[in-house]
Amino acid sequence: MKRPYETVVVFDGSLPDDVLQKEQKQVEDLIKQNADYEKTDIWGKRALAYPIKKKRNGYYCMFLFEGDGTVVMALDRYVKLNESILRHLTVQRNVKNDAARAAVAARREKAAESEQTETEAQQEE
Repeated sequence: MKRPYETVVVFDGSLPDDVLQKEQKQVEDLIKQNADYEKTDIWGKRALAYPIKKKRNGYYCMFLFEGDGTVVMALDRYVKLNESILRHLTVQRNVKNDAARAAVAARREKAAESEQTETEAQQEE
């Protein structure tokens, strides 16, 4: 049975950008081979809250996909063997929360647009 998952991977932030993109592409390819890949959200380089393997910075990526448990096990096995990955976490997504987040984002965007038009109207007067 296919379920929606999200996996956050923290790569070593001290790696060059081309190596980080290559590592990210390898994780995407692994997911694409075994599951229905949706998208990747790149959060970029950030300081870690505490050192991991003597590293202070990490490159964060979130992978969204749908698959069964074997995909998660294969991904977990790959991540444990890859030394350029500091941490990872895979959780089952709640699709209802995704829809609610999208609705809130749409409302915020609409409110920002109406506020901008009001500001422009006041400036014209």
